[in-house]
Amino acid sequence: MERRAYLATMASIAGISTWTQSATADDDPPSDLLGTFDDFESLEPWRAYQDIGSITATTEYAATGTQSALLEPREDDGQVRVRRELEEPIDVRGVAPGVAMAADRSARVRLQLQDYDGHYVEFSRQCRAGMPFVRDNFGLSRISGEPDLSAVETLQLVSWFGDDGEGQLLVDDWYFVPTPETGTVLVQFHGGYERHSTEALEIIANADTDLPATAFVPTDRIGERDRLTLEDLETLSAAGWTIGSYGARGTPLDGTGEVMEANVTSPISWLAERGFDGPRVLAVPGSRYSTDSYELTQEHYDLAFSGWGLAQGYPADPHRFSVITDPSAEEATELLEWTAASGGITTVAFTTFDDEEDLEALETLVSGIDDLVSAGALEVGTPEQVLEGISDLDLEESADAEPTDTVVDDSDGDAVTEETDDVVETDDEVIGSTDATEPELNRSTDAEPSGDNLADPGWDEIGPRGRTDADSE
Repeated sequence: MERRAYLATMASIAGISTWTQSATADDDPPSDLLGTFDDFESLEPWRAYQDIGSITATTEYAATGTQSALLEPREDDGQVRVRRELEEPIDVRGVAPGVAMAADRSARVRLQLQDYDGHYVEFSRQCRAGMPFVRDNFGLSRISGEPDLSAVETLQLVSWFGDDGEGQLLVDDWYFVPTPETGTVLVQFHGGYERHSTEALEIIANADTDLPATAFVPTDRIGERDRLTLEDLETLSAAGWTIGSYGARGTPLDGTGEVMEANVTSPISWLAERGFDGPRVLAVPGSRYSTDSYELTQEHYDLAFSGWGLAQGYPADPHRFSVITDPSAEEATELLEWTAASGGITTVAFTTFDDEEDLEALETLVSGIDDLVSAGALEVGTPEQVLEGISDLDLEESADAEPTDTVVDDSDGDAVTEETDDVVETDDEVIGSTDATEPELNRSTDAEPSGDNLADPGWDEIGPRGRTDADSE
């Protein structure tokens, strides 16, 4: 079936719009949008919509330039919603937005691009407390109505901090990055488990599609019980898999000092000495950094995967590339359909394969990839290809941009950072994500208000299952 006809049919079944976030086949993304779009040096164009929260300038922190925007929620419900109405509409086909952000507590941040009728697309990302004030990568999470992406007139940022009505969010450097014209999926295996070789390898090898996977392994645990051996890694590599780092022991990349540094950096030499060449890639255990481990990762790795998200553009921050871990079979089907219908890049990772349902999910994912790739609706990517895409980017950013180590003060006036000197090092392995606020497919784990005040109560409202009445605003 011809690709566009297939997408229209699939989107109709899934209940989503038939548009994609990519430009047409003959068009390139609008180059004048790539890079910084708003540096927040002036907040005059911005306002708190319907007095939901507040936006003020602060010169104490800035990701670019001399100031940033400080967003604080409305006290009665913990929401903040700010918007900028553009003097001239912009064409956002083929691009995805993002911002630099930091917060004193975890909050999900949503960027909405609205047309003249108020229809919009939304890109979201979890902002974790204590992370450096730098650009973050946003993935497509919602379509409301039938947005005309060639004529976006309003930029809106929405967040929710919880019922206590407290929190501070720093925002700077609203930017745009290009997205792949055809939706792209990366397949990964985290943790270096034996079943990645005895079970997953066969499923991947039997795919009709050439499906180069990536195995992220804790190098100090190679050869342990139920773990991959060096011979297993050589077999995976010979089958076309990329071998990357899951830290030295698969433990949290937090704390400070020599133990944390070795956990981050020692796998690089271990892999190189054993002939596993290629880009230096890392999957962050539990998707959590400390400030120090993040800076080490920037220094020593080409690409790193951390944080929940799907259908994102090429990463403005290649060291926080989003990933979805251990989807069910049903979730795997949905995220593939969402990525194919809307474009962008989605990374899917599997961990322990504790039961047959996990293997079923992988088999469903591979079967879905085969169907969508054969229809021309999806492509399979690799870390190398992502890096090639990043190298082709020319994202204009302020020459004054410097990642800041400190984020925002908490309500007691004390600077909030990810870790402190008294952090206790742990050898407990992390499996999957440890972020309790991370949303999961098909379930609403963010207990956010619905309706006109904040039109996004959870994944059922925003994902491939389609829209509900809560979309109307």
